[in-house]
Amino acid sequence: MKALVFCNNIQSAQIIFELIRRRIFSGIVISSSNSELVNEISNSGYVESTKMFIVDHNNDSEIIDVLNNTKPDVCIVATFPKIFSQAILDIPSLGFYNFHYGLLPKYRSADPIFWQIKNGENQAGVSVIKMDASIDGGAIILEKKFPLELYDTYGLLLHKSVAIACQLLSEFLDALSSENIISKAQNLNGSVYLTKPTLKDVSINWKEMTMSEVVATVNAGNPWNRGAIAEYEGEKIRIVQVSPAKYNKDLPDVPGKIILANQQYGVFVVCKNKELIRIETILSAVGYHSGGMILTAGIKEGNKFK
Repeated sequence: MKALVFCNNIQSAQIIFELIRRRIFSGIVISSSNSELVNEISNSGYVESTKMFIVDHNNDSEIIDVLNNTKPDVCIVATFPKIFSQAILDIPSLGFYNFHYGLLPKYRSADPIFWQIKNGENQAGVSVIKMDASIDGGAIILEKKFPLELYDTYGLLLHKSVAIACQLLSEFLDALSSENIISKAQNLNGSVYLTKPTLKDVSINWKEMTMSEVVATVNAGNPWNRGAIAEYEGEKIRIVQVSPAKYNKDLPDVPGKIILANQQYGVFVVCKNKELIRIETILSAVGYHSGGMILTAGIKEGNKFK
């Protein structure tokens, strides 16, 4: 058996190690738009240049050429930015399988990591599906759930998901080689495909968001969006890290109000329903600031985030 990997993320590329160990790795396909990943894989020393295939992911003929030249029995997809046509899916004899970093069908999305955090889920998951012409709608082969902690950022959840995917890959390959694949059709009735996050999705609306929603928005944007966007004194800043906070005085019902800002305790801000967060790290026009150093960015007690 030979396996070809389609990948668009350096962490997800870890799945190639199991294929190399089993001596079934026939190559990795990377989008030409992802020069960072191309360079990292090229410099890693793990993949021979003859097993790296750089393609325009929008060009079906380039992908078909790679498949015809490598002749894989199975293709494994991990975060590749492509909706594959049925003509492509039919080429490998054992099919295409997607390692999807979210539970299905609820998190059919190009970015399930973001939405699981943003929606305040208390568990996340990885699903292995046999791909068909639908978007994330193929039959489920394997899935594994695990806790999504309050402080899990996008980066941390991606790291956890990759680790789970590597575990599932070994189980998947054993089942595939023994012809013991068991599948479960998805019920897509009522399911909604979640698009890539928009500017609104990564911005803090102090009047409308509870403390937990602010935390989730910040975590869902860390590190890829450098946190969540907030407006202060006419400037857009990034809030990179926050935590729930308590204060032994009555809080004003003014979401966005900075009720404490000093070198010792940092910055405390009121959220909806008189809940409170502590801002731990921000990014402004002059750089990153944490703890009491946030005050050097001009954050002042009594002022207000818009």
